[in-house]
Amino acid sequence: MSARTRWFPAVPGSLPEIRAFVRDLAGESGLNGDDARDVLLAVSEAADNALRRGGASVVGVTWEPRDHAVLLTIEDDGVFDLEAGSPARPLGLRLLFGIADEVQVRPGKPTWPGTVVRALVRVWSRAGIPDMPAPPGRPRVLLVDGDRFSGQALAAFLHAEGYDATLVTTIEAADAALRNPPALAVVDLLTSHGEGTRFAAVARAFGVRVVAVSAIEPAAHVADACLPKPAHPLRVLAAVRDLLSPDS
Repeated sequence: MSARTRWFPAVPGSLPEIRAFVRDLAGESGLNGDDARDVLLAVSEAADNALRRGGASVVGVTWEPRDHAVLLTIEDDGVFDLEAGSPARPLGLRLLFGIADEVQVRPGKPTWPGTVVRALVRVWSRAGIPDMPAPPGRPRVLLVDGDRFSGQALAAFLHAEGYDATLVTTIEAADAALRNPPALAVVDLLTSHGEGTRFAAVARAFGVRVVAVSAIEPAAHVADACLPKPAHPLRVLAAVRDLLSPDS
């Protein structure tokens, strides 16, 4: 999917069209769940800021897929303007800073109209966004964790340590991943209101090694290794290496 840009009149009535535009692109890119909601909410609020505060006549939204990410650009021909006496960022920008890995703002001024906001948002529920290339022979590890942010961090850490790590945040997505079983799954047992325990047992039936992470319950009966939550990434790495070693 290539970059897509659309311009809208800077009137409040354009917000439903902007939301529909972004929602359609998220669907085409394979985003779902938290990723789609975060991106839609942040773009909607940033566009709303441009419509209501900047004195703009047009607002443009650009969606550019990247590896495991989407580069979002919200631009207008107005002036960046905070409410008088308020040091806070507008809500849309606060949301962007909360979900994006990188945010750049070029504020428009009376002598140089045109505010541009760019945000690089990492995404993981991406059927239509290219995967990070994994060298041949990398063991495939599935991470099942309802906490998307800690899951993303662990996935990036394991990828850097030589594993082809994929994060899913629901048991429904984890069940679907078993169609092409990974070598190992790291499962937070409380994912999807405790359904992680069932998934761990099913994964083992598929021949998948399981590292279970749990804050409240023993997991020996559904896992090859158990770690208390929160589990330090180095402890997870040690368990993964132990279970995937040739002698295990």
